[in-house]
Amino acid sequence: MCPDNAVIKLEPGNRYAIDLDYCKGCGICVAECPCGAIEMVPEET
Repeated sequence: MCPDNAVIKLEPGNRYAIDLDYCKGCGICVAECPCGAIEMVPEET
């Protein structure tokens, strides 16, 4: 679940990708991921 459509389903077998141009860092995807596969890390500057 991403309100900004930053989580993109890839070809079968490739799972998902995060489009960082759309991600606002709200963390909803981390909270809603059923298998806990998404982790938020600080952005490097």
